[in-house]
Amino acid sequence: MTKKLYCYVDETGQDTEGDIFIVSVVVPKDRDTLLSYLEQVEIRSGKGKFKWGRARPVKRLSYLKTVLSQKKFPFKIYYSLYKNTKEYKTLTILTIAKTVQSIPVYKQYKFMIYVDGLGEKDQRFYGAQLHQLNIPSRRIKGIKRDESNALIRFADSMCGFLRDLTESKGKDKELQSLYKVAVKNSLLIKI
Repeated sequence: MTKKLYCYVDETGQDTEGDIFIVSVVVPKDRDTLLSYLEQVEIRSGKGKFKWGRARPVKRLSYLKTVLSQKKFPFKIYYSLYKNTKEYKTLTILTIAKTVQSIPVYKQYKFMIYVDGLGEKDQRFYGAQLHQLNIPSRRIKGIKRDESNALIRFADSMCGFLRDLTESKGKDKELQSLYKVAVKNSLLIKI
């Protein structure tokens, strides 16, 4: 029986007119337990169900520190940072493909891919493009604002975190420190 792996995808940077574009893909080892854990941390940290840009900076940092320092609920966050381009759809698809291909024995899995804000037409387009890239996806689903869950909000938080880090050019020592710990612990992987 083919196993399923879940990918939760978000992006940021379209408002920069191509200056920077970041795509993050969260791949949980056990989707249901991580989802439940993230919901609890959203409450405890005070971040709530707010996306990164709407949450207070101290609350969102508390949220990320808690999630990135725990080891009980394993996950990986793959991300790509692009500069000077407006090829948003292509780069999102490419990042998903690179994420899937970086997973050992990925062809033994069927991937359930959830993308924040993806419309029906684009779902078919993403599916066709990933199929051409030999990515074994079973489902590409867009997540609307009212359907957002804690895993999509986590992908959003990672995009916001990486964008803030990039835009601060390393001057924000707290973000820099959190980034280094996440990379060192193999939670955050640039692809």
